[in-house]
Amino acid sequence: MDEETAQDQADLIPLLLQHLHTPLTGTSYLRGVLPAPGGADAVRVAVGPETAVSTRELTLYEFPHLVGDDVMTAYDVIGMLRTLCAEGERPPAVGSVLGMPLVAVDPATVPRAAESAADRGLRLLRTLAGPPYDETYGEPLLHGFLFLDQDRVRLYYRVEGLTGVTAADVRTTGALTALIAALPSLLRGEEERMVADGEDPHCARVLELTYW
Repeated sequence: MDEETAQDQADLIPLLLQHLHTPLTGTSYLRGVLPAPGGADAVRVAVGPETAVSTRELTLYEFPHLVGDDVMTAYDVIGMLRTLCAEGERPPAVGSVLGMPLVAVDPATVPRAAESAADRGLRLLRTLAGPPYDETYGEPLLHGFLFLDQDRVRLYYRVEGLTGVTAADVRTTGALTALIAALPSLLRGEEERMVADGEDPHCARVLELTYW
């Protein structure tokens, strides 16, 4: 995955986050946005119940970043996820990742559900309020996350000087302000404590920070 693709994916995250607490449809919620492994020009989105306590309760959908010459937008992803989740029967999986069935989505065959009035209102307010992210990308660059359970999330970063993707496992409770401030230096300075996760193809290494 090149830097432009990583930044395209980073752009998607703020626009998808509303569905951590607002269902895409029914009981289907956003539970993760993952960088496709192997440098693939694609994004993976994990969907499942808000109460999920394991990735085994989720489904992982893979979308191409480009459809012809057009970049896949967050609104495209949301619309197609709503269609897929509303159909009741999940399309056939092409594999399994971290316990999640992996479904490859073909945008040419999956219609995008119509936007709701709430969607249009939120888009208007976002436009009036300004961009949902800092135009100057920070370093390290967050371009993925996955809730491992109710209190643990894996964060996926591009870190200068490290090849591939670096993940950090953190808790969503505790000294979050201190952790957020320390994360950049931890990701750059704790390489000796990083280990590979043979079950997770989305990252080259993982830093365990759930003790914070």
